[in-house]
Amino acid sequence: MEAKFIHHDPPRRYSKACVCGNFIFLAGEDSKDPATQKVQGITVAEQAEYLFVNMKATLESLGSSLTNVIKTTVYLKDPRDRLNYQEARVKHMPQTPPSTLIMGVDLAEPEMLIEIDAIAVIPEQR
Repeated sequence: MEAKFIHHDPPRRYSKACVCGNFIFLAGEDSKDPATQKVQGITVAEQAEYLFVNMKATLESLGSSLTNVIKTTVYLKDPRDRLNYQEARVKHMPQTPPSTLIMGVDLAEPEMLIEIDAIAVIPEQR
């Protein structure tokens, strides 16, 4: 089984995702506008909305969807903002929530309040 690495456009210093078998391993999805690379939103709730739009686009481009996410790690600048993240997650991923770890960390850019990495399954074609 060979891993296929998906790169950012425009390029960043790491891969956007890796597909191995029927699994997708997403690197840190964030709220950056794909065209401008500017962080969108000034609250966790706003940034989470943009983040899920970006995550959905990435997963769909690789043959999966938000409903196929089985594991997430959520990085919050302030872990007390987890309820704001969870509201956005319920809106975009209303199915049974994936296995999730939420942690407080310093993120790569000062204006970033949330980032998520995830594992999703590519469903079998019937």
